[in-house]
Amino acid sequence: MALQGDIKDFSVVDILQLLYQQQKSGVLNIFSKDNALEVLFDNGMIISANSKKKQVDEFLGEILLKANIINKSQLNHALEIQKETLKKLGDILLESGTITINDLKHVLKLQTHETIFKLMNLKSGSYNFHQRLINYDKRSFELINTEHFLMDSLRMTDEWPEIKEKIYSYNLVFEKMPGAIEEISFWKVFGSDDSDNDLFSDEKPSDDNMTMTHEERKVFDLVDGTMTVRDLINISRFGEFETTKSLAGLMKKTLIDIAFEIEEDKVVTPAKKVTTNFSFYFIFAGIVLSLLLVLAISYPRILSNFTISNYNKTDFENSQRSVELINIKSALYTFYLTNGHYPYDLDELKRSGFLKNTRDNINDRFEYSPLEKKYTLEIRE
Repeated sequence: MALQGDIKDFSVVDILQLLYQQQKSGVLNIFSKDNALEVLFDNGMIISANSKKKQVDEFLGEILLKANIINKSQLNHALEIQKETLKKLGDILLESGTITINDLKHVLKLQTHETIFKLMNLKSGSYNFHQRLINYDKRSFELINTEHFLMDSLRMTDEWPEIKEKIYSYNLVFEKMPGAIEEISFWKVFGSDDSDNDLFSDEKPSDDNMTMTHEERKVFDLVDGTMTVRDLINISRFGEFETTKSLAGLMKKTLIDIAFEIEEDKVVTPAKKVTTNFSFYFIFAGIVLSLLLVLAISYPRILSNFTISNYNKTDFENSQRSVELINIKSALYTFYLTNGHYPYDLDELKRSGFLKNTRDNINDRFEYSPLEKKYTLEIRE
């Protein structure tokens, strides 16, 4: 079967669907500007998907390490054995009893799901498919139903924008709301904690307001005020979509909230030795003084003609309110720890002295409702 072409003409979804319908076995290669991937098929079912340009954290050992299934010492020992024997890392870890077959199957399946899901919205690139029989370790790899995967992916694509709006950074750190640990015992957990089950289930929670998914419960237990979203994705072993969806769901249930965001580490380039040219600074200073003189003369006229568009005013107001929202949440938490309850309204919070550096008429900008051991707080439209 000769299948090759441009993704602009034949999308990744179309390719996967065709291979499933015709029950083909072989290797699908997908090439984009930044990556090259290989997807293996057995009678139309997906075996695995891997990047040909893997980053370090995509290797099996790193995934197991981040998920706390193995530790650094165990990984290093297995890698040393691998150098001597040329065995697969998974086989070495299995033989030593470091991991179970269920651990390996789950991680490999999750990695395949995550890799292919990122391809779904690929708009440009090329592909080719080579039909042949694929020999693979049936003990380690669990075949993925391509049709079910496509249906799940479409659902995930629809839900993803709303989730990303709430979980907007992998560096966010969450904390449990006061009273949430006591309240969680009243929530009914829906679904199974069996890791061998499909990663994406068709089962849905009931309409009961006190119902949560198994994924939400496990993520809630992991939230500790120190782990980032990226840490929770690695530790939970649910994958990016299910973990962030659970975090968004727990926020909606007012069981957790954002504590803070960790700034990215910045790499500072060492400064080069520069020979000072003082004549340049004298010329530069003269230019600056001239510009300041012109600005001083023209400032009144410039100011009188200066207007801010409604669009920029809206953006500026939204930015201010986002900063205020973080300050209010921090003040509410401090008020609760001090008084054992939340304030009646935001004016009381302001009078208490916990909320500082905020503008007047705060109730016009935020809608706040105190509950027994938690609260709701939203920006007014």
